[in-house]
Amino acid sequence: MGKVYNLRASMISRVIGTDAYCSRQNHFEILVGNKEDKPVNEEYVAHGNECEKYGIAQVMITTGELVRNCGSELLGEQTNTEVFYIGNDNTKIVLSCTPDGYVGEDSLVEIKAPYFVQDDFDKYIQRYLPQVYFQQHLTKKKHTYFCIYQMGNSKVFSIPYNKDYVGNFMLPKVFEFATYLCKGELDKNFKTKRNSKEDFIYKGECPYTDITSVKKVANV
Repeated sequence: MGKVYNLRASMISRVIGTDAYCSRQNHFEILVGNKEDKPVNEEYVAHGNECEKYGIAQVMITTGELVRNCGSELLGEQTNTEVFYIGNDNTKIVLSCTPDGYVGEDSLVEIKAPYFVQDDFDKYIQRYLPQVYFQQHLTKKKHTYFCIYQMGNSKVFSIPYNKDYVGNFMLPKVFEFATYLCKGELDKNFKTKRNSKEDFIYKGECPYTDITSVKKVANV
């Protein structure tokens, strides 16, 4: 059986070169086994997992809508979406995501519970927009409720699908990255911030709205 590479939404910022901590060339070398990834901080992960349910509750309080498939016994397990992308005789590339929940027919939910207090919400959201847009693209949803859960200072944002970002900025980089995975190695034509800096700066708008103060009557 050939190699299978899963490009997940949670790591898509590495693939498209917008991650602040891991370049896309380093991520490529990690995936093909030439480098080791940095170990995950288990304390941070445990904090995020524990707070996720409170973030889900915050979204329901803010929107007045029921969040489904959010990992709750009553509301359903989280749903993984996985699609075949490209491949050859030796390599298969799949794209996947597991949103934290679904609202109605058109909306996703994504919860972030930072271990350290975040005051600059705009800066924090920018870090996760690639994940949000990629989830929307794979699930064919038009919108995401993005919750930053912090004790005493939680926020819920409404983020619409950004067709221009996905089609013109994100997907070309995903395709290039996947194509090189099929080849098995990089060459000088692989785009990086060093050789093609302007390609990694999105010049369009990424609108989102803080809806935290808008409390609706529950519609469940």
